[in-house]
Amino acid sequence: MITMDFNQKILIIRFSSIGDIVLATSPLSTIRTAYPDSEITFLTLDKFAPLLEFHPHVDRLLSIPSNSSIRYLWEFSRYLDRNAYGIIYDMHNSLRSNIVTFHSRSQTYQLRKPRFNRMMLFHFHENYFQSQFSARSMYHEHLGPIWNRDHDTIPPSLLRLSGSELEKGKSSLINRGVIGEYIAVMPEAAWRQKQWRSESYIEVLNKLGMPSVLIGSKVGGICTDIQEGLEHSTDLSGQTSLRDAMSIIANAKHVIGSDTGLVHAAEALGKTVSMILGPTSTETGAGVSLDSSINIEKDLWCRPCSQNGSVPCYRKQQYCMESITPQDVLDSMQIKL
Repeated sequence: MITMDFNQKILIIRFSSIGDIVLATSPLSTIRTAYPDSEITFLTLDKFAPLLEFHPHVDRLLSIPSNSSIRYLWEFSRYLDRNAYGIIYDMHNSLRSNIVTFHSRSQTYQLRKPRFNRMMLFHFHENYFQSQFSARSMYHEHLGPIWNRDHDTIPPSLLRLSGSELEKGKSSLINRGVIGEYIAVMPEAAWRQKQWRSESYIEVLNKLGMPSVLIGSKVGGICTDIQEGLEHSTDLSGQTSLRDAMSIIANAKHVIGSDTGLVHAAEALGKTVSMILGPTSTETGAGVSLDSSINIEKDLWCRPCSQNGSVPCYRKQQYCMESITPQDVLDSMQIKL
């Protein structure tokens, strides 16, 4: 990799969502290596900004409201231009990111999404993706001259917590009676098609015989359903901030969950995870990154069927999820626990 030690200002843009922002910390590490003396600013949505607090490669964190109007974005674009960034890496390439960079005169490298390949895969089940494709590799392909796919290594994703945050996470669970090792479980997903059955989680967690901590955003959702069938568990759904959830995940023995942002965050915190994949796959940006983690999935002709699992299953039952058994998940964890 070319090392450039001159000083300049760099802007990185990734607005959403949790998993995509987490995976964008991989090219962030590459950018820092190429420009070690630069000032790096990361722009995201305000509700996701806490993810990047204490990140060693982010010098300045900018955020905008999720419901920003076109006028707001237009004026924000002028603000970014006045900051005179030397380079902008647009890792989102959305209408919003195009508006906020409209007035910029900076050198801009913009993500190019593999829309044609995805269309062929989802609608015709023809896979034109390279075997090593991942969301992290896709980000790197659009970093310009600082990236050489034949010689450079893709770094892992990275998130950071302070020592006090880790201690706070331990204390909060001790106060709830969780002492010692536990399993962190994130069964919730933005789309129901990506959620494994609560009955299957209950069977796995009861057989493990280890306390479990359920993390989610919705009170009365799948976490509540799972909690009702468990012998030793704590349901924190709807009770944690983003940073609080990260601290509980970081202190866990192991992590189980759907293809969802907090499971990606767990890997960025160095945790081994078992990720249950249904309608999504590595070609859609899903899947684990660490060698110690495991994807739990079935090789079916109909998957992946959509980019994020939002499309309802058109078969008589959702085989990609229904065919994953509790024993499959237990087997994935036998060498991990």
